[in-house]
Amino acid sequence: MKKLSLTVKTIMACAVLAAAASCSKQEAATATPATDSEATAAPALKIAYIDADSIMSAYTLAKEIAEEGQRLMNNYNRQEQSKQQEIQKFGNNIEQKRQNNVYLSEASFQADVEKLQKMQNDAARHLTNQQNQIQNTIAQAQVRLNDSIMNAVNAYNATKGYDAILLRESGVYFNPELNVTADIIEVLNSRYTAAAK
Repeated sequence: MKKLSLTVKTIMACAVLAAAASCSKQEAATATPATDSEATAAPALKIAYIDADSIMSAYTLAKEIAEEGQRLMNNYNRQEQSKQQEIQKFGNNIEQKRQNNVYLSEASFQADVEKLQKMQNDAARHLTNQQNQIQNTIAQAQVRLNDSIMNAVNAYNATKGYDAILLRESGVYFNPELNVTADIIEVLNSRYTAAAK
């Protein structure tokens, strides 16, 4: 009788375990579709991108800054060439005077050599100052340009509601339909014209 009771208890325990296992499988099966539906129900990100090269070539302010930078560099190159020619001319003059025995004393020769060295030092100092001014001017213009682009992107996004607007240069491939560069350029140029007026 005890054996029968023990066997019945064992069978009942197995049945309870089997029922519990069956319930957990059903819950897992039910939970899996819920997880899938939750994943598909997650909101999709709204993303766009802009092409920096296109902006730099089409934005009026960017073109003006590039032209100003080129003008400053051309001016610097002219000054550098002028200084070099002036120094070279004076150096040639010293050499001709030396060859023609024009210098009456070593002191007069040394005075011209010192003058030549001073001209070289002054020219180097002047050109270094010019380079620093050009770099500062370009850096300030770059800050202004970056601020302008950032403000235009923020204003554009305020009406469009993108989750992210990326630079094309930051990725390998973007769907061309996500390209909002033309819109940003239009915003930039319209805002810049208004500011110019």
